[in-house]
Amino acid sequence: MTMIRKFFALWLAVLMGVLLMPMSCLRAFQDEDFSLDDPVCTLTETGENAYAIGGRVRPFNYFGLRYTCGGYMKGVFSYLLSNGKEAEEEFFLEPGDGTIFYSFTDGYLKKKKAIRPTSLRFTPLSGDCGDFEPTAFSVFNRKVLDKEIFIQNDKLKAGANLDWGGALSYLEDLDSGVEVVNSNGRIVVDSRAGEKTGGKVLSRNVNLINCHDTGRLVQQSYYGSSDSAGYEAGEYMGNRWAYNPVQGGNQFNGKSKIVDVRLTDTALTVKARPMDWALDDAHITPSYMEATYTLDGGVRVKTQELPAFYCAEPLNDFIYPDETGNLVSVPDLIFWPDAGYPNFKTSENWAAFTAGGTDGFGIGLFTPHHGTFLAGVADRGGCRTADPAAEGPTSYIACVDTFEFASFRPFEYEFYLATGDANEIRSQFNSIQ
Repeated sequence: MTMIRKFFALWLAVLMGVLLMPMSCLRAFQDEDFSLDDPVCTLTETGENAYAIGGRVRPFNYFGLRYTCGGYMKGVFSYLLSNGKEAEEEFFLEPGDGTIFYSFTDGYLKKKKAIRPTSLRFTPLSGDCGDFEPTAFSVFNRKVLDKEIFIQNDKLKAGANLDWGGALSYLEDLDSGVEVVNSNGRIVVDSRAGEKTGGKVLSRNVNLINCHDTGRLVQQSYYGSSDSAGYEAGEYMGNRWAYNPVQGGNQFNGKSKIVDVRLTDTALTVKARPMDWALDDAHITPSYMEATYTLDGGVRVKTQELPAFYCAEPLNDFIYPDETGNLVSVPDLIFWPDAGYPNFKTSENWAAFTAGGTDGFGIGLFTPHHGTFLAGVADRGGCRTADPAAEGPTSYIACVDTFEFASFRPFEYEFYLATGDANEIRSQFNSIQ
């Protein structure tokens, strides 16, 4: 068995700052081919960048547009609901020639469908957008997926929560005998934890990622300014809070919008429109986040979290290779704001949390191009149940870097997760450097 099969790569890209009734009575059919080569809709121009939609009437929860454009555009799609009311939602287009955009309609995960598309209108966002032309438009009826969907091989099971913007919400090591154990009132997560501690085994299906709320998970989270003209900043933890698109949602557990999902046997790709963390549900951000999770096993001026990573708190011994290459254990980290946001510089661009020392089972985060990590533990020793991933206590890592986002400019990065003891994690990460 090779170590390399125990980790998976996640490629993430985000287009930031674009402006910085259930239908049970309808016939049941599901589209599997989302091609725009034979669209069911026709477009008739009614004004400058405005179009009426005609064609076959059908229930739908997903739409696709092929277009050519020289700049960034905002679109507004209007349609009728089954109660006769008209709804509309906005979306954003990047420049391209024959580019295709897909999106679920609002309410997709609640099994809401529309019955008739009515119009499209577009507004340039970035100056001269050249000759904008929509060349094909169609609506589709997609199967409503479970709110948490998974990919799995014989080593790992990974899941994304579509209700929370497709953020990574589940990671289970299927090969290391990981257990949740109650040892004299203390919750332990470790490989063969029952054997090691003599405690009572509570669970052998162990999620290593903390999913207590929309702010945990392993997800994208970015920071802008709180002082931009026209921006009304919110408040979080008693502080004025900057513009903060978060993949999962906002501090009130408001949910980011899932825009698109593509699932194969080995990969899951999600696209979301994130909430602004400190503001209420009315303040969904004008930006998109995309993430691709794979289990192939093959090696392929703000401080930003790249990414924000939260794991189950019983894994609370912070391990990292220092600048001399020695593995350092920090077993007593506390809540990171209380500790003054401690940063750790690594020589190998990775860090991990384990059940105890370098020999304990754990989970590690590797970011190939960044070597400084913020870390801490919230409510150390506070877990009480067989599912510590769902509890409030959590261990946290963020690879941090300082830069400014530019409006209408995509930003991409990649990161890797691995499980095992510290030396196994190190070996896996070193194999792809």
